[in-house]
Amino acid sequence: MLPHVRAILWAQFRTLFNFYSRGAGGPVAVTVVMSAAWYGMVLFGAWTLAVLLSSNERLALVKDSASQGVFFTFLYWQIVPLFLGAAGASIDLKRLVVYPVTHRELFVLEVLLRFTTGIEVLVLMAGAAAGIAANPKMPWWAAAGFLPWTAFNLFLAVGLRDLLSRLLARRRTREVFTLLMVLLAGAPQLVAIWSPPEHLRGVLDSLSFDWLPWTLTAGLILGERARNALPLLLWTAAAFAFGWSQFRRNLRFDADAARSSAALPSRGDNLIERFYTLPSRLLSDPLGAMVEKELRFLSRAPRFRLVFIMGFSFGLLIWLPMAFRGGRDATGFFSQHYLTLVTFYALLLLGEVLFWNVFGFDRGAAQIYYLLPVPFHHALIGKNLAAVCFVVLEVLLLVAVCALLGMPLGVRRLSEASAVALVMTAYLLAAGNLASTHYPRPINPSQSWRSSSAGRIQALFIVVYPMLAFPIGLAFVARWTFESELVFWAMLAFAAALGALIYWIALESSVTAAERNRETIVTALSAGDGPVTG
Repeated sequence: MLPHVRAILWAQFRTLFNFYSRGAGGPVAVTVVMSAAWYGMVLFGAWTLAVLLSSNERLALVKDSASQGVFFTFLYWQIVPLFLGAAGASIDLKRLVVYPVTHRELFVLEVLLRFTTGIEVLVLMAGAAAGIAANPKMPWWAAAGFLPWTAFNLFLAVGLRDLLSRLLARRRTREVFTLLMVLLAGAPQLVAIWSPPEHLRGVLDSLSFDWLPWTLTAGLILGERARNALPLLLWTAAAFAFGWSQFRRNLRFDADAARSSAALPSRGDNLIERFYTLPSRLLSDPLGAMVEKELRFLSRAPRFRLVFIMGFSFGLLIWLPMAFRGGRDATGFFSQHYLTLVTFYALLLLGEVLFWNVFGFDRGAAQIYYLLPVPFHHALIGKNLAAVCFVVLEVLLLVAVCALLGMPLGVRRLSEASAVALVMTAYLLAAGNLASTHYPRPINPSQSWRSSSAGRIQALFIVVYPMLAFPIGLAFVARWTFESELVFWAMLAFAAALGALIYWIALESSVTAAERNRETIVTALSAGDGPVTG
């Protein structure tokens, strides 16, 4: 079994290294420096814990919050593996079933891989264990309390990861889970704005029930209750049973069959069908058919749906503290232009799935655009019109959510946000068509979190976005300088006319590049996935 372990752990290390460095010299240097700084802080935290726990005088400083501290190590160890697996930075052992490796060996390997995603926690626990062992007044068995706690987290992490991978493979479950996670992430911001911070104390106090595993571990490592060892071992045994059962079910699970399972029709499906067929009723074929195809495909792609939902949920929450720090009646710049800012942020989120790589979801099927007896520019225009439809729908949903939350709305705010969104969309479409025909990359529509953009392309976007938004920014500067709405709308109209001209020029250039580089484009989009999740 040792060769299997060594090979797969090395593959996991290389996967994490390539995921963070993107395989280039510059990012590698940045990754090394940032990793050194990060793990330097982790080592400092481990040393601090060792010092605090090495004497009874300092031990009193952390004794009251030991249960909460152990609980947050539990959260870190369970959440980080989920995000790494979803982002494509974790080996998918299910793809190794075809090799002569037993299921038990694969489970052991999966448990060992959970070590690699909780290195920070292991370092902190090692420092704490060293401090407890060095404390002469602590019982000899206290430091051993970290052993069942480590095994509990490893087994539970395996089970949660496999359970979540099956749930997210089913229709609409992925979006529901994402929405819940977004609401959970935004809850502290909502509490900080509309509720007093004292309400959080009850939540922290509820983490200290005596029968919970982190409370049992805290009492064990502090040398206070040796009897906690037995219930903690029972928790570990339950975590092992859960992890092993979920791992075996995941090996037998057919994700493609789960994704292709048909849902029963409903009245909502009829409304969606009208939305799909609207382009065919308004536009003549083949353009109408191409737009309808894009609407149908994107709305059914889990990756696109996730980003689309985040646009009118996470985008609202991320700007909430800055906009309404003084309450709902705040009069600052962010509060007055809140709807415009969240609309602009939603466009940034939609960039990868709607603008910058329009043929990414087609992958190898993009060659059909070269085989059909239809000019290639029809394909680009069809994808761009579908993007405009989704942008309009995103803005409408943002307005609806803001209205439900009681945000200040009005004709000026609505018209400003809508106009800025459409003008910015024109610039994004122009730049996206060029990027799609010069730097095409395949995207798996069934994987929601993995980023398939090259590091240098992402770095380029940091420069491109401010350049594209510059004409719109001039309109706001003109409003502030001349204190005139007429000047603002005149400048915004000029930015719209300039965007239309740039879009037309970029469209012609993109069509020329697509015809000239057809083999390169099809080859790049036809690249397949490796043995890594995502």
